[in-house]
Amino acid sequence: MKKLVMVSALVVIVGLLASQALACWWDGNYGGHMMGWGSGRGYYSQSFLNDTATLRQELAAKQGEYNALMAQSSPDPKRASQLSQEIVGLQDQLQAKAQAQGYMGPRGYGNGPYGDGWACW
Repeated sequence: MKKLVMVSALVVIVGLLASQALACWWDGNYGGHMMGWGSGRGYYSQSFLNDTATLRQELAAKQGEYNALMAQSSPDPKRASQLSQEIVGLQDQLQAKAQAQGYMGPRGYGNGPYGDGWACW
C-alpha cells in the first residue's frame, strides 16, 4: 500500500511537471506567447521601433502616472478614469501599428510573419 501511494504521487508530480514544460511546445514558440507582444522571439524591425518610439514613451509615462496615482491613499477617481482611457487609446494605436506591419497582437493572437493566429491557451 505504501509503495502504491509513493508511485501514484510520483506519477502525479511527473505529469504536472511535464504538462507545464510542454504547454506551448506544439506551436513552435516554446512559451513565447506569455512574453507579451510578438511571438516572444523579439523580432521587431528597427523601423517599427523608430516609428513607435514616441508612442511607447507616451504610453510608459501614462502608465507610470497611473501607477503613482493609484499608489496614493485616496486617488482621484476622475483622473484615474481619464488616465485609464488614455492608456487604452495608446495601446490601441500601438496595436494597430503593429498589426499594420504584420506583427501579432498581445498574448500571441493574430496573423503575421511571426504567428499563425493561435495561442497556447
